[in-house]
Amino acid sequence: MRTELIVTTSHKPDAALRARAEHFARELGCQVAGRHAEGMPVVFGRYPEAQKALVVQSGRLLLVNRAGNEVFFHPNLGAMRLRNVLRGQPDYLLEAMQLVSGESVLDCTLGYAGEATLCAHVVGDTGEVHGIEGSQELGIVVREGLKVFETDKAALNEAMRRVKVIHLGHHLEFLKVCPDKRYDVVYFDPFFDVAVDTEETLVPLKAFGDHSPLTTEALTHARRIARRRVVVKTARWSEQLADFGIMELVGAKARRVVYGIISVQDSEKSAPDE
Repeated sequence: MRTELIVTTSHKPDAALRARAEHFARELGCQVAGRHAEGMPVVFGRYPEAQKALVVQSGRLLLVNRAGNEVFFHPNLGAMRLRNVLRGQPDYLLEAMQLVSGESVLDCTLGYAGEATLCAHVVGDTGEVHGIEGSQELGIVVREGLKVFETDKAALNEAMRRVKVIHLGHHLEFLKVCPDKRYDVVYFDPFFDVAVDTEETLVPLKAFGDHSPLTTEALTHARRIARRRVVVKTARWSEQLADFGIMELVGAKARRVVYGIISVQDSEKSAPDE
């Protein structure tokens, strides 16, 4: 039983809300904390080991912690980037991936699912975008939000619905058992090893996300799983990509982030015959 996490509800929950809370508590392997007219500090006070809580509300799920940080699902920067793409502007992630309609993408570090949503728009109804989120509770917030969040942009709503959260837990758990050549592109966007001060919108996400570093083992499995390429996002001045031997980069010189590319097809063609 997880003790660092609890599940609770908004004030005065009805039977349906309580049932949803119990469902998510079972999925997360933690306790349900009853809630009446109490504030979250009082609720946390009854569970001294709990550091964070999943709050089941009528229209959304909310993650909160003892420090007062909170996060809920929103298309975030993904909405802005999709709007720009629809206006004909380029996007460096899409340039790095070279996606076309009907292809498949595995996003191993889903986060808010903004970039996964952008990919889902490009691959369309005949493609697929699958996501993995290392923080189980954050993954549930995003998974449920992708199903129901509505905007006034039909293209954005349709793209969000196409993103499927397929694994809650560390991406290596899934990568180890994933069949060879299952996806056209495998993508990683781990938390950067150096700070990028322009990404204030990610501050709440950092309070609840999985900060596990990207490993050589994960990239080895990604190369096996990808049909075309593996893409890794990081800070421009980070040494992370060079440490992994990734030299092909996409991103404007003025931008603080860059996308590294491992072209699986090229590496296979250049490998000597045995």
